[in-house]
Amino acid sequence: MLKQYNFELKISNTDNIYSELAVKLHGALMSRLNEQDIRSLHENKYHPFSLYCVPAEESGIFLASVSSLHENGDMMISAAVGLDSVIIKGAGRAAVIRKGAVTANTLDELTRNINGRKFRLMFLTPSAFKVAGKETGFPDVTMHFISVLRKMQEFEGLQIDFDMFRKAFYQCRLREWQFREYQYNISGIHVPGMTGSVDIELPDTEIQHLLKKVFLYASFSGTGGRTGMGMGGFLFMRI
Repeated sequence: MLKQYNFELKISNTDNIYSELAVKLHGALMSRLNEQDIRSLHENKYHPFSLYCVPAEESGIFLASVSSLHENGDMMISAAVGLDSVIIKGAGRAAVIRKGAVTANTLDELTRNINGRKFRLMFLTPSAFKVAGKETGFPDVTMHFISVLRKMQEFEGLQIDFDMFRKAFYQCRLREWQFREYQYNISGIHVPGMTGSVDIELPDTEIQHLLKKVFLYASFSGTGGRTGMGMGGFLFMRI
């Protein structure tokens, strides 16, 4: 079961915040868990949760999202639901001004309920993958989904070969895209990642179902690495 909880934070001034806001949110959520729960979240090779935080259109408002990929990650959802405010070093107390409902769906349900062929892949927060041991955000979009496929195998029991996914992806029509580099600050460690979007038209073949399943899952798992610290925030939306 995939679960997600979205809420909004109000922060007056971010000028003196050291490291990214989602890193602070990660710390606030962890502080609400006991040591045993924290250890259990890190027992698997891949974290069963992800989170991100992005600015809203309204000044001083930030949109936050916490997702669970497995029942073991549900505790992060519960911790987020319990937040009414977050103490952020450099900004003081950030109030939770709007709370959404917790959604829960299976991947099959989500895939059945999304129709159409034209979509936008939105990399909301920097996504990075490793090449020869070094983190980067470029140049191949498909590389950002290696971690997604691995988590699908870990938590959904789905074995999707990366080469098969890559060949399927390049059967799509890629239309407008806009990508840029962003140095993501995790407590002084600057990780180079990619943000931006690309509009795609899925092929009118059986692989359309496979691609939708991967992109929908990525909306919960995030793409690339360090998704528990706010990187790899991803949205798959119909256009």
